Amino acid sequence: MLEIEKVKERLSQLDEPEARSLLLIIYARLDTTINGTGGDEVFKETAMDLFDIFKRLPSKQLPKSD
Repeated sequence: MLEIEKVKERLSQLDEPEARSLLLIIYARLDTTINGTGGDEVFKETAMDLFDIFKRLPSKQLPKSD
């Protein structure tokens, strides 16, 4: 399975409060990066950090039906 498919599957498993929290974290990082004075290195670091957030989303195991 492609990495983007794995991320898509994990995102679909988030409930509304989890999704809102994730969006707030992303917004906060972007706001700090855009309005800060860190330059290109901070842009790159932020992009990598946000990418890693998606890669580290946990996969919720659905209960097995017998």
